[in-house]
Formats: sequence, C-alpha cells, structure tokens
Amino acid sequence: MAYQPKRCQRRRRRGAAHFRLPAAVLLLVLLLTGSWPLLAAHVSARHDTDDLPLQKVERQQPAGETAVPLETLVLPTVSASEETPHIQEEAVSNQNYDFSAPVPEGEAVEDDWFQDAAFLGDSLTDGLLLYSDIRGAANLSYKGLTVQSVRTDAVIRVNGQKDTPLEALKQKEYGKVYVLLGINELGWYNDQRFYNSYAQLIDLVRAAQPEAQIYLQTLLPVTAEKSESHEWLKNEKIAVYNDLIAQLAGQKEVYLVDAHAALAEDKDALSAEKSTDGVHLTKSGYQCWADYLRTHTVSPEDP
Repeated sequence: MAYQPKRCQRRRRRGAAHFRLPAAVLLLVLLLTGSWPLLAAHVSARHDTDDLPLQKVERQQPAGETAVPLETLVLPTVSASEETPHIQEEAVSNQNYDFSAPVPEGEAVEDDWFQDAAFLGDSLTDGLLLYSDIRGAANLSYKGLTVQSVRTDAVIRVNGQKDTPLEALKQKEYGKVYVLLGINELGWYNDQRFYNSYAQLIDLVRAAQPEAQIYLQTLLPVTAEKSESHEWLKNEKIAVYNDLIAQLAGQKEVYLVDAHAALAEDKDALSAEKSTDGVHLTKSGYQCWADYLRTHTVSPEDP
C-alpha cells in the first residue's frame, strides 16, 4: 500500500506524454483558424472561477436562518488546518469514556482537592460551601441564580466591585469548575429552553476556563411533602431535568456527578431530617453532599 501513490503518479506522467503531440497539432490548427482567442477566453474564465476564495461561499448565511448573536459566540474561530488535528486527538482520547454516565465512586480525595475549584450555583451551593468542610474553593453562587442569570446578574464581589458569576470565573485560573443549576428553572415550564441555555452556559464556562475539569451536578431532591404541596418543585420534574443534564454532559463531554443520589432516599425524595424547609439542607445534609463529591472525582490524568 505504501507504494500505491507512486504508481498512480507514474501512470499520470505516462498519460500526459501520450497527449503531447496531439495537443501541439490542435494548437496549430486553432492558431490557423483564428479560434485561439475563444479558447483562451474560456480558459481564463475557468481560472477566474477556480480562484474564488472558498471562505466567501462558506460564510453565506442560509436563507431563513437566524444569525447567532456575537455575545453568545465566544469560542475562538481558527482555521481547519490548525484545529482539526487537535480535535481528532481529543476524540480518540475520550472515545472510551461515557460522559453521560455519572462519575463512579472512588477513594476520597484529600482536603486540598477543592483548593483550585470554583462552584457556580444558587443558594444550595452557597450553603454547601458555608456549612460543609469544603475549604478553599471559590464561591461563585448566589440565591435564585439560573443558567441565564449566572451570566447577567452582578452579585459576586471581586476586588471591591460586583461582577456576574461568569465574569468572576474569568478572574483567575481554576483546575475544576462545579456547576449546580436548575432548581429555580423548574418553574419555566420549557424543557427545551433550559437545555439550550445550559448548553450555552457550558460553552461559556469552557471558554473562560479551557484547562479546567467541568463537573455538572444533578439536581438535589426535595422532600416528599414539598413535592406534593408546591406548584412546580416536583421530584418527578427534577428527574426529567436530571436526564437532560446527563444528556448535556454526554453532548459537551463534561463530567457528570450524580449529587441527587447522595441525598435521595425513599421514593427519590429528600429526607425531612436533612432539610430545613423541604429544599435547603441541614448542616449534616450539606456534609453528606460534600462527602459524595470527595468520592466522585476524576484524576487530571484521566480522560
């Protein structure tokens, strides 16, 4: 097989030699009959078309398609020659890892695991970092945050001023980014909007921290009483959103941590003893969640 290209090249050279004499005769005939200018014009026109930059064709927007706003398109654009080999290498290295499956249980990591971690989330994440033994992690969470408002609400104080959690994430380099968002979005009644917004957020997080491991956490359960009495905080809906989060992890190739499993008990509900209001946790509940995160990690050397 290694010699096949050379044999093809030799055949092409021999073919060109056979046509050398007829081509000369044809040229002489064209010159004598005055048809050469027409042929020359045809050749020139064909070369002009072949020289059109391909980028002009590729960049034309299809009819009826809405252009993506520039502010949501944050990933850098590079030429195919520069990016394709890198993408192929990543695809090979990750092809045996199922990102849609939760990170399996392993040995608990040391206390310094979270020293280079950032946590994006709502009041649940805020409680985790306040009441568990996780220390040193960047707290980029705030009550009521969603996959949309995490990029629009200036609620994180950095260097004397307030930034959005996403802007605050860009201020330093992190080794891990943990994300838990979606409980407040249960009232949207629009699964597709949640999925699309979360997918965009993952791209933004990756652009802000290209070298970091990204962990998507499944939503925590609520108590059975809260699920039965609340208008939209339903454990059945949480299960639907957790399936969407698993799909996102597989699509975007980020790690999935099933935090829901750490606290779900009878009928996939949160124990009343581990909750203060049916949604938020007691100190022991937050510690249970933290212990789960410690035993479900991926080594930086792994895919």
